[in-house]
Amino acid sequence: MKKLNGYSLAGMSMSRDRVQEDFYATPAESTKALLAVEEILYPALEPACGQGHISKLLDQEQTFSFDLIDRGFSEMTMDFLEDFQDVMANIVFDSRTRNGVRTIITNPPFSLFQEFAERALEIAQDKVILFGKLQALEGKKRATFMENSPLKTVYVFKSRQNPLRNGSGLDEKGKPWSSTMAFAWFVWEQEFTGSPIIKWI
Repeated sequence: MKKLNGYSLAGMSMSRDRVQEDFYATPAESTKALLAVEEILYPALEPACGQGHISKLLDQEQTFSFDLIDRGFSEMTMDFLEDFQDVMANIVFDSRTRNGVRTIITNPPFSLFQEFAERALEIAQDKVILFGKLQALEGKKRATFMENSPLKTVYVFKSRQNPLRNGSGLDEKGKPWSSTMAFAWFVWEQEFTGSPIIKWI
């Protein structure tokens, strides 16, 4: 029987390096599953848009997309966490978001999941939607934040989702990536009070 080590249990490979800047893009089917059950209130903001994997499935005429690193899709490069005043200034300047952003939706680097959620909640008028590992529910710091935030719904995937390493669904041999990790969409609503609801998609 194959012996499981820590990397296997965490859904990682010992022979596979971490992707630079943690660019694990969101599969189209993952976003489509969310859009089938959750309404995006526009105008929307995608602050870690990468190559546009999420943005391309939204109403682009009502979505402002940017990233820290330009991968060919972002409208401008900005650090969502550090350049707060620049982000707010550009939101106000942009004709789509001049009156504010109703929904922020993105797939942040997992190591910055809570930081993205906290900053998004400072900006979004209505909703914050993040794609991330189900593991985000663990840990004292994140759990305390979740308990004291307007987290309304956690959509857990029934089937394994395979984030796209460096934006590609195929490895160097042309084979699809596979993951043993569990992913979910986390949805906060600003006026929500109560305990979060778990749903399966």
